[in-house]
Amino acid sequence: MIDFKAGDLMAFNLLYARHKGPSYRYMLKQCSDQSMADDLMQELWGKLINAKDNYEPTAKFTTWLYTIAHHVIVDHHRRFARQQAPLEQDRDIELIEIDTVHSPEQQTESRQQKKTIDYCLKKLPTIQLETFLLKQETDLNLEQIATIIDCSLEAAKSRLRYAYQSLRKCLSLNNMTGEQ
Repeated sequence: MIDFKAGDLMAFNLLYARHKGPSYRYMLKQCSDQSMADDLMQELWGKLINAKDNYEPTAKFTTWLYTIAHHVIVDHHRRFARQQAPLEQDRDIELIEIDTVHSPEQQTESRQQKKTIDYCLKKLPTIQLETFLLKQETDLNLEQIATIIDCSLEAAKSRLRYAYQSLRKCLSLNNMTGEQ
């Protein structure tokens, strides 16, 4: 980021290439709509570009990036009520998964598992979902996540613990019943 701040456009390309996948998945799971996630990604990276002159390396770059992402999501939720539409599948990831699974039975099982996971993620409260996604999609530790979501370390731990408990319960119930 320091090189980009100094005017090196290749440094920005490297940052974007390194962080676009995790940040996109974070946005997609937060808003449940692929076109909205695309818009939020543009907003995120536009804000990052506009804020480059104010960047100070006092924390990890990812902490700074996901703090901006958090604010973009909060602004999005303020503008629009959270939609109840099912989480859309990340088509690129699904294609990769399907390519690595060969038999039709395995492909069907893989799709069903993804639907079940998406269903269980959708049932999480927003604050737990955000904490869970930041932990799963980034290399951030809980202290950094707490900074991003503006809560205490203990609150971040609790949110993550409750998210894991809820997901385990939902997944085990759905696996036993075969429902979604």
